[in-house]
Amino acid sequence: MSETAPFAEFRSDVLPEWVDHNGHMGIRSYTKVFDQAARLFYRHLGINRESLKSGNGSIFALQEASWFRREVMLGDPLLVESQLIDCDHNKVVIFHTLIQTRDNYVAAKYEIIEIHIDMTTRKPAPFPASVQARLAEVMAQHAALERPVELGRGIAIPRKAG
Repeated sequence: MSETAPFAEFRSDVLPEWVDHNGHMGIRSYTKVFDQAARLFYRHLGINRESLKSGNGSIFALQEASWFRREVMLGDPLLVESQLIDCDHNKVVIFHTLIQTRDNYVAAKYEIIEIHIDMTTRKPAPFPASVQARLAEVMAQHAALERPVELGRGIAIPRKAG
């Protein structure tokens, strides 16, 4: 499988149903876009229903954060770049960057940590060996990428000293 880093397969124009009462893409639509991009990235990582089925597994979100930098409007062309930030035996940290490609600016960023769950016990469980191997391959590629400055930051109001 050829590797690209960051992974950049999700492309779409801003659809009419994504536009809110403010005339731009609404917050819930950003979440949908990042979720759609994550599905493509997870498929690339080998994390899908088929690969998790043997262990009756699924993925649960543990924490997420979003940063909205510039608005996007109806019809704007979008690209999401996805980066594997970290992983272990049962967790992944993914960072997505949403780019408006006509004017080439970052519109939003999104970070999420998710965990593999055994759906029989509803407790954390290791990823199947094939998924762990694939994660290691992609992590080797993505480890060379620049780490986003927002990485690991929670919600806060920045304050000036003094």
